[in-house]
Amino acid sequence: MKRLMTCWLLVVLLLTVPIPALGHELLDRIESFTLDNGLRVLMLPEDFAPVVHFHLMFDVGGIDEEPGLGGIAHMVEHMAFKGTETIGTRDFETEEALLQELEIAADQYFAALEEDDEGAIAEAEQRFMSLREELQELATPDVLHQLFDQFGGVGMNAYTGYDRTAYFVSLPSGRQELWLRVYADILDNAVFRYFYEEVDVVKEERRQRNEDEPTGYLREHFLREAFEVHPYGRPLIGSMEEISNYRYGPAREFWDQHYQPNRAVLIMIGDIDPEADRALVEKYFGVLESEPRHERPIPAEPPQQEQRRVTVEYEAEPEIMVGFHKPTYPHRDAYVLDVIRSLLGTGRTSRLHARMVIEEEKALAISVSSSFPGLRDPNLLVFHGRSRHPHKPEDLKQLLFEEIAKLQQEPVDPWELEKVVNQAQASFIRNLASPSGLAGQLATYELFLDGYENILDYPDIIASITPEEIQEAANAYLTKENSVVGILYTQGDHGGAEQ
Repeated sequence: MKRLMTCWLLVVLLLTVPIPALGHELLDRIESFTLDNGLRVLMLPEDFAPVVHFHLMFDVGGIDEEPGLGGIAHMVEHMAFKGTETIGTRDFETEEALLQELEIAADQYFAALEEDDEGAIAEAEQRFMSLREELQELATPDVLHQLFDQFGGVGMNAYTGYDRTAYFVSLPSGRQELWLRVYADILDNAVFRYFYEEVDVVKEERRQRNEDEPTGYLREHFLREAFEVHPYGRPLIGSMEEISNYRYGPAREFWDQHYQPNRAVLIMIGDIDPEADRALVEKYFGVLESEPRHERPIPAEPPQQEQRRVTVEYEAEPEIMVGFHKPTYPHRDAYVLDVIRSLLGTGRTSRLHARMVIEEEKALAISVSSSFPGLRDPNLLVFHGRSRHPHKPEDLKQLLFEEIAKLQQEPVDPWELEKVVNQAQASFIRNLASPSGLAGQLATYELFLDGYENILDYPDIIASITPEEIQEAANAYLTKENSVVGILYTQGDHGGAEQ
């Protein structure tokens, strides 16, 4: 309860202190340095509780994957929880030998599947499964969760996006050396144990998120239509065929190529001693070596010349997604389109919610997102809505384009612009009130937006946007020719849709 009250007090402080003063105070307290191997480290002492939040982010994600290896970044994120040569094993010498045998057995099993020889498949599968069972006797499942839980860890997790991968946890102060020692060991000596068991876990994750969930199902087809060349169009988790064919070798190679200190930033926020903790960072992370950055050329999505459309059917209520291609930060129009997002879809008083949900009652819910599905490269401003029976997704599409036309033809009233600017600023600053939110933003700015020092530029940029810029951006980007429409119809209600 004390921690919750402290966070709320911090929110109030952030929302009432003038932005320049807040920026000066926050940035002056951040200690930053870079190790010889390229790892960037940001430390922010906070005495609100005897807790330290760790956030390790890599500028590696789904768009760095080779064709045919869709979702492998997400897969290796899972494998980084499986321990090392000294953590999670009962006898690594024996385990290492069996892991090598397992790969030989996997080669034979996958080859038998390829040849479709039932006798060979049965024999190879028996050996493959037997070795997996034998290996399970030598390792501890969920070893990192058990280890950090034992020392008071809270919120341990990770995520993989198209642009980045991050690992985070909060620990009681005084446990800095534990975290640094463990994660340096993971970067240097990660063991991909339980690999094929984790393939089954990822398959189930895909079923739950992309196949058995209507919005996820629509989103996958929508992105495939929106990005014909750029890897933003591929499923972040991979296709079921790709997941089924994951092998240890390519996964390990992806890890070794990309998850290097020179592609990472480490954020530590909380009850820390910058001088003493810097010595610990250098002790454990400073000995790691960095390989040259492995850069894969990422094709740019060509300009769209006409509206694209995809429809699917599902046993669910109808949904619609409409996206518009747009630039990413630091292009000024990206910030202008953030204001347009707020005008159209942030809060109950936003134009689309007020009209579609409240006044005309044609929608059950609406939302508008920008920088979708990532921010490293040009992306989409996306409208998502669920129609209310008996209205159709096309009704929502018509209302959306009518509201866009108003933005294109009529300057936004100053009072309305001030309202949405305040909302956007408050939302951004509120996200900095929690250690996890602040750490994520600091890491994102350091990796992708020319340095953490720019983190508080966003509210000032938003405040400087004019009604004329909003009109210009609406006319430049929110056009029919630049749009992608994805519609999910209730099963059987629409002929010709993809099943």
